[in-house]
Amino acid sequence: MPTKTSNPPQQDANSSQCAIMFADVCGSSSLYKALGNHAAEFKIRQLLVRVTSLIEQHQGLLIKTLGDEVMVRFDSAQHALDAAKAIQLSMAAQGGSLQLRIGISFGSVLLKQGDAFGDTVNDAAFVAQIARAEEIILTQPFVSALPTSKAKLCKEFDRVALKGDGEKSVIYRLQWQAEKSVGQATQVMSLIQTTQQFHKHSLRLASDQGDAIIAPEETPFHLGRATSNQLQLESNFASRDHCHILYRRGKFVLIDHSTNGTYVTPAGQREIYLRREELPLEGRGDISLGCPAQQSPLILSYHFSN
Repeated sequence: MPTKTSNPPQQDANSSQCAIMFADVCGSSSLYKALGNHAAEFKIRQLLVRVTSLIEQHQGLLIKTLGDEVMVRFDSAQHALDAAKAIQLSMAAQGGSLQLRIGISFGSVLLKQGDAFGDTVNDAAFVAQIARAEEIILTQPFVSALPTSKAKLCKEFDRVALKGDGEKSVIYRLQWQAEKSVGQATQVMSLIQTTQQFHKHSLRLASDQGDAIIAPEETPFHLGRATSNQLQLESNFASRDHCHILYRRGKFVLIDHSTNGTYVTPAGQREIYLRREELPLEGRGDISLGCPAQQSPLILSYHFSN
């Protein structure tokens, strides 16, 4: 992952509003072990040539290649979005063991001697590392720079503290995979219908350090050591802003964004480890922040009620 860049002196540098994309190859380590250094390097280089070609077709400019990762600049947020989607669609059509994860941001960038510097570059690199294989993760400034028709394809994914920023920002995930058509079109339930159907739902959290009953309209509901959380929990294993709970279409969903992860044990099932992942909380179960339940000084029980 590129380290946070320090801005060079502004002399001989031009400031420009643009989109910065990082596209990183996933699965390269196992490929090197399976094929050997030369064969694996050749296959990855072929993939990056194909990616670069798609970038150029969408008016992108390759800034540099960093190992298995490319850094790209676009003058238009829409061109960057279209390029990212085209890349992932091409990868999916080709199949194979290699996949890409992509992160994009938009904003003021310092351009000097063919390179780019600044917070926008750092933010794009940061969200690229959050992305999993086949994902396209976007910052709030990038989504705001898109036309409305394109912005609608971007769904809220998480709230994170970007590098060097103490406050959390919303990040988004692009829904690039077209829904397969089978028979007649799916009838979509309206938000009003959904709300009416599930308005009685609630989630109860209980621990030695405090209880809470969460209604759908009270989410996102944050948990962690910081006093700013709705439920403050003291544990050396927990992060200050450890996780939060959202309500989506009749389900309470736990989203982890911590350092050590979250362990969830649904009643009668095995313990599940989450790190920058999410899980619906259904029925009853236990939550441990930062370490497995057997090692935890703090167990949080949950009970979903409808």
